[in-house]
Formats: sequence, C-alpha cells, structure tokens
Amino acid sequence: MNKVNLNQVWIGMILGIIIPLIALTCYYFARYSDLSLIDFVKVYKNLGILTHIISLSVLPNLLLFFLFVRQESLKSARGTLLATFLFTFIVLIIRVL
Repeated sequence: MNKVNLNQVWIGMILGIIIPLIALTCYYFARYSDLSLIDFVKVYKNLGILTHIISLSVLPNLLLFFLFVRQESLKSARGTLLATFLFTFIVLIIRVL
C-alpha cells in the first residue's frame, strides 16, 4: 500500500487556516451565540478588539507548529507558519481599515 506523505506545505497551510477558524467559532458559540455572526463582528470592531480576538484564535497554530517540528514534518510546519502570516496580514488590513 502507498503511504500518504503528510509532510507537505499545503497540509500545514490548510490546517493552519482551519484550526484558528474553529477556535474563533468555538469562542463565538460559547460567548455570543445569541448574536448573529455579523453583529458579533460589528460589536468587536466597534470595541476595537476584533484584531485581538483574531490574534488569540491563532494561538492553537503554535501547538500545531511544534507538533509538526517534533514529528520532523518541517514542510508542514512551514505551511502552518505561512497560515499564521496570512492571519497576521488580515489583522494588519483590519487595523488599517
């Protein structure tokens, strides 16, 4: 049987994007499930802490990154790092707007 190679940049990138979105969704449902998603974003944007919430949702990527490094899946770790930079870029765009 062929073994699937999980040491790919795109795997780390996809997981690095999905995991923070799951963390943000869990936070939304735990704290503000009575609000719509758009109202949730508007409230945090008006409070000026939307970028803080997005930044905190990226913290699980740190665990994913170290997991990949420990397993010597350095290409996947690189993908996770790229996804983290993508979220950083999104936070910078939100701060400028």
